[in-house]
Amino acid sequence: MPTDAKARGHQTQWAAQFAVASELCKRGYEVAFTSGHTTPVADLMVVSPSAKTMFLIDVKGLYRPNPWLIKRKPLRDNLFYVLTFVPVGKPNEYFVLDQGQVHALIESELGRLKRATDYPVTGFNYKLAEPYRDAWERLPA
Repeated sequence: MPTDAKARGHQTQWAAQFAVASELCKRGYEVAFTSGHTTPVADLMVVSPSAKTMFLIDVKGLYRPNPWLIKRKPLRDNLFYVLTFVPVGKPNEYFVLDQGQVHALIESELGRLKRATDYPVTGFNYKLAEPYRDAWERLPA
């Protein structure tokens, strides 16, 4: 990984997206990458293996256990998040949540920190994702 913080963040995000796509393919899902900034809702379009249901995944990547910074988006039934820890020299870790779970964690952190609901930077503590570790079963089958 590069030492420049901006480059490291860029490479971390790419590493996370490819890692999630690989995990999904191994589980029988069909995966397509979206086109960067032209599709701001999600990073991956996915089709489930049995029901052939299409859904979206927004991937968030970290190389250190920092807070997960996630902007709130209008609620969608078919949006999921895979928070991906991609440390150098160690196995990747995955936390799978639906959009409602992400919004609930963001709201709880805003309350805990006594921040206004329109606070511009949203997210939650790294450890709050732990109950969702490897929860691939949350995705449509």
